[in-house]
Amino acid sequence: MKRSLIVMALVVLSAEVALAAPGDPRIVQGTLEWPATVITEPFVVIRSNEGRMYYADLATAQRRTPGTLTAGSRVSLLGIEGRRPYELTAMLIGTGDAASLGRAPSFTAVPAEPIWRVDGTVQSVAGKSVTVRTADGGTSTVDVSQLSDSTVSALRPGERVSLFGEPRPDRRLMANGYIQSESVPPAASPRTTQ
Repeated sequence: MKRSLIVMALVVLSAEVALAAPGDPRIVQGTLEWPATVITEPFVVIRSNEGRMYYADLATAQRRTPGTLTAGSRVSLLGIEGRRPYELTAMLIGTGDAASLGRAPSFTAVPAEPIWRVDGTVQSVAGKSVTVRTADGGTSTVDVSQLSDSTVSALRPGERVSLFGEPRPDRRLMANGYIQSESVPPAASPRTTQ
């Protein structure tokens, strides 16, 4: 019995990487590999401290650095994992370690806000509000005013989505990002010959 507990403890303690799934929040610290200077590029490539390469979409990211980001700079990124483990949708990017992400561009401290997430099926879209039916059968109305008009117009009833962002004072989610799940058609049954 003692031996199995020791083996189990060693296995748990030797785990190198915690696995994340699409839509899970991720913090990556590392070195900016591409482009040479980030000006208007829609994405960047980052080599993490562990040596892994990540592609990060910056389209909606807040930059938490006063200057320009250049290749070779130490950067940190808070984002949402995409369909593949190396794809991220950035929410915040800054120079230095992850602690720099909790600072405003002027480098004054800001209180940390929790990131909320609602997963489900779009029931309706009305102006800047989306009603989502969750897996437990309940519904949640999400404020999507922070999303672009083209993003909001792409939301259609019946689509599976994950909306994430910060809570408003009235405890409703104010989405600042979303992930649309692709529906995969069922595979055809093998044909039987008689």
